[in-house]
Amino acid sequence: MFPTKTDMRFKQSCGQLIISVTVTYRTGIVQHFEGAGDTDLISAIHKGMAKIIDDLSAYNAEEHEIEVAKEGENLVLELFKQYIKSPMRGYIETDWYSNKGERYRCMRFTNTFNGYIRFCLKATDEVNELISEACKPEWMKKEEAKQETIEPNKVA
Repeated sequence: MFPTKTDMRFKQSCGQLIISVTVTYRTGIVQHFEGAGDTDLISAIHKGMAKIIDDLSAYNAEEHEIEVAKEGENLVLELFKQYIKSPMRGYIETDWYSNKGERYRCMRFTNTFNGYIRFCLKATDEVNELISEACKPEWMKKEEAKQETIEPNKVA
């Protein structure tokens, strides 16, 4: 029985990349899985969303090393950058605020009709810039690229 909806999210805990997956079936049953993982597991989940379950059933956590952050590294932000640059469609979702009043920017990506990869990241200048850049129309990106290649002559 294939799920009607699959939702994948990421967080970082104790320096490890934590992958959360929620699966909803036609019968209304909802399952939630969460654990440390790596890029191979993310890839296998992507394929599972596309109903290609061979990689997911063959995935053996003992054979893989969990993604561990280097000092000061934000694994979720690094993954977000990869998704922003990917050909996968991205959609901005409603921002949310923590109990402390911190703003989080949310975006979801989809690679199948029933699978979503969601990110909610603290609204830092870097995150805001990444989202802003991703939302620019292609013609605007091309114009900016032209402007960067044409530098005015500098007078000494």
